[in-house]
Amino acid sequence: MSSSSATSVALLALAVVLGGCTSEANVPAPARSPQPASARAPVELAPVVVSPYSDAELAAEFERARALLLADRAREAAPLFERLARLAPGGEVAPPSLFNAGLAHEALGDRALAAERYREVAQRFPDHAVARGALFRLSRAAAALERWPELVEVSRRLLRLGDLSVLEAIEARGALALGLVEQDLVEEAARQVALARDLIEEHRLGESGKPPIELAQVSFALGEVRRRRSEAITFVPVPASFVDALERRCQGLLDAQSAYTEAMRSLDAHWSAMAGYRIGQLYKELHRDVMQVPPPRSAGTPRERQLFEGAMRLRYRVLLEKGQKMLAGTVRLGDRTGESSAWVLRARDAQREIELALADEQAALARLPFTEAELLAALDALKTAAPKRP
Repeated sequence: MSSSSATSVALLALAVVLGGCTSEANVPAPARSPQPASARAPVELAPVVVSPYSDAELAAEFERARALLLADRAREAAPLFERLARLAPGGEVAPPSLFNAGLAHEALGDRALAAERYREVAQRFPDHAVARGALFRLSRAAAALERWPELVEVSRRLLRLGDLSVLEAIEARGALALGLVEQDLVEEAARQVALARDLIEEHRLGESGKPPIELAQVSFALGEVRRRRSEAITFVPVPASFVDALERRCQGLLDAQSAYTEAMRSLDAHWSAMAGYRIGQLYKELHRDVMQVPPPRSAGTPRERQLFEGAMRLRYRVLLEKGQKMLAGTVRLGDRTGESSAWVLRARDAQREIELALADEQAALARLPFTEAELLAALDALKTAAPKRP
């Protein structure tokens, strides 16, 4: 092959190779399979509720439900407000519908469901006009349901509002004090009670006639503070000065009773039931504690120890009788007013316990080999010679 022919063949081969490379470069790359959905970042969309009703129709339905509520037909109003809140969860009728649903459930005696609605208003619509009222009602519901941590949280939120009226500030501080003391934060609760009482005294509230109900919670919280301080004084082991310890315990009882009695002046069945139960418990617990005092060292014989036991039973039985009287009054209050809270149920249980305790006391005294005159003589001796450490 001549050199020119060889050159032509080489150029032709090069053209074929280059042409092949060029054609491959123009072929589109195979499409990759799309990434699975799970590998992508999730996209969350707000739920969209499409209402079949216009704003005017929703407003008309709201007014119908409101009229039922104002007419004391809460059982009919409640489901209408619930439905409105579902149909327009972000609409203008949602906040007042939730609030009014809470009012309706509260009127029907379902405080737990009412609290849910008030809480929803406060969380979802904190700037709405009804949010303030929802917070106060949530505070009251939390107290009634004994949800003490929530009561503290809500009352602190109320105090942060900054534009509270005098009675609103008193109620918020009373609620905070109650929530704290029921969680054993006694001294912090006492400070809140003091702040509330300063406002009460400054504005001379409750000095005559029935005091505003906002004051009842403050008085009850004060009773709780005094009760816990009093019951911290115990008699086993026997203190160095039993008489002094007993006097301080009894004075604490009377101070707590005074505060609970002040709470009753509001004539509110719920606060009165709470206070009545607590007063009954004060006497019951004091009886339990003093009866744990062991005989003194001077009671060296079985007869002397029995005499000490009889004198103690005779002397302190009156505590059970006082407690029984107060609890019986609380139970009658519940029957008369229809108050059926846990406090009335507790009063019934405590009343039965005291009745059994009094029967046990009577039986124990009957078993002792002493006449009542002998026990009374021992009681006189006990009054002048306090129990000493065993």
